[in-house]
Parts: sequence; C-alpha cells; structure tokens
Amino acid sequence: METSFSNIAGYENEKKSLKEICLLLQRFKELCGMGIRLPRGLLLKGDPGVGKTVMAEALIAEAGVPCIRISAGAFTDDELVEYLEKRYSEAEESTPSIVFIDELDKMVGDATNYRTSYNIANTRKVLQVINEHKDHGILTVATVNDTEMLCDALKRSGRFDRILSIGLPDQKERQMIAAFYLKGKKVAHGVSISMISKMTSGMSGADIECIINEAGIHAVLEGSKEIRQSDIVFALDRKVFKAVSRENSWSPEQRRHTAVHESGHLVAALLLQPDDVTGATILPQGESEGHTVVAWDDEDIHNLATIQNRITILLAGKVSEQVFYPGETFLGDSQDLTTAMKLARNLVQEHGIYGYDLCYFSEHYYPDPISDEKLIRIEKKVADILKESADQARKLIEDNKELATKLITRLTRQYSLTREEIRRMFRSVKKWESKAQNNSKT
Repeated sequence: METSFSNIAGYENEKKSLKEICLLLQRFKELCGMGIRLPRGLLLKGDPGVGKTVMAEALIAEAGVPCIRISAGAFTDDELVEYLEKRYSEAEESTPSIVFIDELDKMVGDATNYRTSYNIANTRKVLQVINEHKDHGILTVATVNDTEMLCDALKRSGRFDRILSIGLPDQKERQMIAAFYLKGKKVAHGVSISMISKMTSGMSGADIECIINEAGIHAVLEGSKEIRQSDIVFALDRKVFKAVSRENSWSPEQRRHTAVHESGHLVAALLLQPDDVTGATILPQGESEGHTVVAWDDEDIHNLATIQNRITILLAGKVSEQVFYPGETFLGDSQDLTTAMKLARNLVQEHGIYGYDLCYFSEHYYPDPISDEKLIRIEKKVADILKESADQARKLIEDNKELATKLITRLTRQYSLTREEIRRMFRSVKKWESKAQNNSKT
C-alpha cells in the first residue's frame, strides 16, 4: 500500500508543512516564471521510530514527481562522490524531482565520532555534490536522528532551507494512532482507546503499532476471538519490561512480599490520582518483581501537584513494606527510588520551584561550576522532598490499611488486577467505612 498523508494518524501541523512542499513541486513552473527557486533541501529530524521516513514517503507519493533514492549502504567511501553525482544527474534529467537520502547522519559518519577526519571528508563530498546541483529543480529530502551530529555547513540555509522536527506524538495524537491501528481488527467491547493513549506516554507511533499487534497475537494464543484490554496491558508489559512473566520460579512468601509492595503503590495512586490507575500485577517482568500501572496525562509534567503525587506513589511501595513488615529491611526498590529522586531533583535544580539559588543544570555538555555548599543545599532539599513524600505515603497507607490488606490478599491469590477490579474494591471498602462511621455516630 502506497503511503499517503491520509494513512498517517495525527501530526497535523507536520503534514500541513509537507503538503505545502508538495504544492510547490506541483507548481514548479509558476515558481520559475516568477524567478523563485524551490527550497534546496528539507531535513526531517527526530528520534528513531517517530515516523520520519513514513513522512518522507508520503511527501514523495503525493508530490507526484520523480524521486531518486540514495542509500548509505549502496557504496563505499571511495565511491561516494561518483555515486552521488550519478544519482543527482539522474534527478536533473526530469525536474522537478526529489532526491531522498534516508538516514543522512549515517552517510556522513558515525554520530558518536562526527568530528573525526573520516566524517569531515564525507561531509565535504556530500556538500560538493549538493552545491553542484543546487537551483536545478531538485529538492533534497533527508532524514536524520540528531541534527547536532551534522556539520553546521551541511544544515545551514542554502543546503537545507527547511528543517522539520518530528517529535513523539502527544496524547491526542496517540489516541488517533491507536484508533488507526485498531481499525479493521476485532476489538472487544470495553477496550479504551483513551486509556491506551495514556498508557503509551513517551512512545512513538511505531511502538503503539507494535503493542497493538502483540496484543492481537496474545489474544489469539489465549483463544480469544477479539483483542481485549487485558491483551493490550500484556503487550504493553512486554514492550516496557522486555520479558515474559516467570510466576513458577518464586515462593509464596516472595509473592506476598511483592503484593505488599504493589498494594502501597495502589493505595497511594487510588487516593491521589484515582482516575489514572490502570492495573497492577505481582508477576515478575524482566528485572521488575511486579508493577502498578498509572497512566499519566501528558500535561502532568507541567503540574507541580501531580509530580509531587507521583513521587509519593513511587515511594509508597517501600513504605508499605515498612508498615506490613516492621523491623525488616528489603532491597529491590532502586528503580522506584531512582525515578523519585530524579523527579525531585528536577523540581529543585531545573524548575527553580524552591528558589533560583538552587538551580543547577548538571546535564549540559559543560556544566556550570558549583560550590560544595550549594551542592549540599540541593541534596538536602531533595532529601527533604523525599522524606515529606514518604511521610505522606505512610499516612495514606496506615489510614487505609483495610484497603491495603484487601489488595494484598487479592493480588496474592490472583496475581493481577484490572482497572475495574481495583476500582470495585476501592468503592466497596470506602462504602463500608462510610457506613461504619455513620453507625458509630448513632
């Protein structure tokens, strides 16, 4: 099937920019009549899997002009100039035309060593050919993962007049992508496209397509005639944790301990972010001994209260162990702690929430110098945030121990809980507590 813009879900602004390029190619004679040239080059940049090549293919298909494709593996370094010259000459024979270079960064050198003499030489060769054929009715379209890995001379105006960034899809676009890939498949009632879009935050369109396909495979192997929400969750787990469960290799006590840990995450999430809780399992996945799925909205990264809630939820697993196993210490929660520390440190260092004097951008290529005194203050503030969040988690769990106990029992018995099962248990316990409080008043 030929790729077209109608086959690309979401990315409306990006498609609008590409459709404009198509129109320019189709009205090439009008441009020439006014003494206007085509843009000399279009660079599509973005992380692997975001759809740069698909976007380029749609542009080529809808422009309706000849296209010469250049592959980095079709020549040796010694043949580079001769190969490019031949391909550009072919494009010049039938203008307007497109020369498409997929993964330009591979052609001009290894991204990790882009300043070596080898890469500089290849860049000069590419520049030489592009310069010789500019303003001849040829549009060079190229994809690249990271423009920072390209020489400035290659990406400046006059070589690539337009640079279009293809980012990861936002929540609305992920919803459109999920709907697109579910179209034509047998899907069970109750599968929530909105929930899929939340659960796939930070993933590319290719990731979402893979998850939906894996969900279909899982449904078939389970004997189902339709893709269910549980199949989506299974596929997501496989994508995130890159392993299948190994429930037969652990003891009943390990099972209960993991249930205690996950119940802490669940209680905190149910009380702080009730609409975002998607499910929980104690089945080991890869290096994780279980996990609770909370589907965060994209807007959450800009909301201080929600980030603070997330830190509390992350620490609630460890706190739950302390509540239900007093006096005992367990290892294995480093991933939760690492993520919580990163969120807290970002609030302090990068967002200036606790004062600009604590800002420090340590991840720059050339970090700002920092005094020992300032570093100590930053670390103390991070530790304070973590302690406050852990104290909040402890209060939530101790005040809702009945709910935590029921979650532990159910997880130990059936291993996994769906969104609806968790919500029913939550409503049941809260209804019972409300009734008990009313009886005590009378």
